[in-house]
Amino acid sequence: MAVLPALLVSCAQQVTPTGGEKDEVPPKILNSNPRNESVGMLRNEIMLEFDEYVSLKGASQELIVSPPLKYPVDFRLKNKKLYVSWEDTLRENSTYLLQFGGGIVDVNEGNPLDSNIFVFSTGPYIDSFSIQGRVINAFDLKPMEDVWVMLYDQNIDSLPYSTLPRYFAKTDKTGLFDLQYLSKGDYKVFGLISLNGGYFYDVQDETIGFLTEMIASTSVDDTIDTTYTIKMFIEDDSTQYLKSFVQEGNKGLVLEFNRAVGEITITDLVGNENVGAWSEQWSSDLDSVTYWFPEPNDYDSLKLRIEVDDFIDTLFLRKPTLKKPKAKKGGQKKGGRDKPQRGLSLNPSAKGKQPYFKSWKLQSKTPIESVTGMDMGLFIEDSDTSQLEGLITKEYYDLVIKYPWKQGSKYKVIIPDSTIIDRYGESNSDSLTFTFVSSQKEDYGQLYLKHKLPDYGHPFIWQLLNDQKVVIDERLVQPEGKITYPYLVTGKYSIRVLYDENNNGFWDTGYYKGKRQPEKVRYYDQPIDIRSNWATELEWILKK
Repeated sequence: MAVLPALLVSCAQQVTPTGGEKDEVPPKILNSNPRNESVGMLRNEIMLEFDEYVSLKGASQELIVSPPLKYPVDFRLKNKKLYVSWEDTLRENSTYLLQFGGGIVDVNEGNPLDSNIFVFSTGPYIDSFSIQGRVINAFDLKPMEDVWVMLYDQNIDSLPYSTLPRYFAKTDKTGLFDLQYLSKGDYKVFGLISLNGGYFYDVQDETIGFLTEMIASTSVDDTIDTTYTIKMFIEDDSTQYLKSFVQEGNKGLVLEFNRAVGEITITDLVGNENVGAWSEQWSSDLDSVTYWFPEPNDYDSLKLRIEVDDFIDTLFLRKPTLKKPKAKKGGQKKGGRDKPQRGLSLNPSAKGKQPYFKSWKLQSKTPIESVTGMDMGLFIEDSDTSQLEGLITKEYYDLVIKYPWKQGSKYKVIIPDSTIIDRYGESNSDSLTFTFVSSQKEDYGQLYLKHKLPDYGHPFIWQLLNDQKVVIDERLVQPEGKITYPYLVTGKYSIRVLYDENNNGFWDTGYYKGKRQPEKVRYYDQPIDIRSNWATELEWILKK
């Protein structure tokens, strides 16, 4: 019996203390001076006493004071008390709202304050009006977080540029805003994502939004629930100008403009180049153009007068620095993967898989002048070999093979060296080999759409997007019609229409000074699933 206690002690298991359950209880305000929702406030400090020790976590950045204060607020901790003070003289007969956000947390676990709003009034009562709404991106219609929504009590357009708002708040993750404790009145509403941390619209590329008309604050006792939607955008710079230019060696010149070009005139000012003989290639959206010289131009300088719409500029170009050709390295193994190219740069339209219903293209960066020696080129379909001559044709930048591809077959195109020559005498200094497989019907599905859109007396811009939100088809459509996509790669798609209200072929953003909202954008309300060898039929009726 005397041995038993020793056995009990030796069998006891030692366990590391767990420290108990994680503290998830936020700190609470036990007392304050003045009390929350006090009136007749004359002092420049409030004291908050908590039920536990707290710390400050970016409190100055998290704090929102509405109406805004001119000078920063000061925070001072002493034991379980926090003193918040300011230098500003408060407005008379005004209700102030302090929102602490996540700036006050408990010491142990960093839990934010349970109630982060503190209200007081310098007048005899607390204002109780409010304005609610949501903020979305004007183009993709997604909610926008951390947008300043600002109220001004005067209908003066210049206020957002230079004057602090009367009230303001930030949107939450769902894009919602709730401006509370407002004095009764009508307000100008302006949304801002600031690039410099201020409350003024003073940077060109800042994202903004606004409501065209003044809106009225609503009593909390009203039964009508009115919410407002602010569409955010970045204003286009309406001034036309030359954004950039690139010299394509001594062979050409690329000009990029700020906006789509309506009319352009280029005049040589030094008489060493026949500008009228340049050939031009415009981008699809008409905001950039590539000019190719008739032959390599060995100029010391070019001075050009450029007139684009209502814009005039002078461009001075020095003699371009030409890259030296790289020395050819040791012998390269033949066969296998497509070989790296030397000399003229050529890129195939299909890498890996060629759509069986499309032409195969080989694109040059510079205009192609001639193609010779294709009787030595090879076209291999599975195990069958034939000459390229007669199959391949020349277009401006492209060599094209129009061929009834066999679905799922393997192909190889072999082009002899020095057979493709561009305008400037450059050629493919190596033989070129391209291998690919043709696609199959099972890789695609079909989409047939009937649409009926609101008749605004102008066409709509119709866009089909893939699952990466990349536009794969764009066209102008009338309010009512049918659209067919016979070959869509299987996957998820979406559709949007842009209200081209000024009929210029583009979606136009808003313009604050002109009180112009962004053009409307509407999305088909559900994703479109394109399945293998399956036809999907949809009807989209879009009301105003």
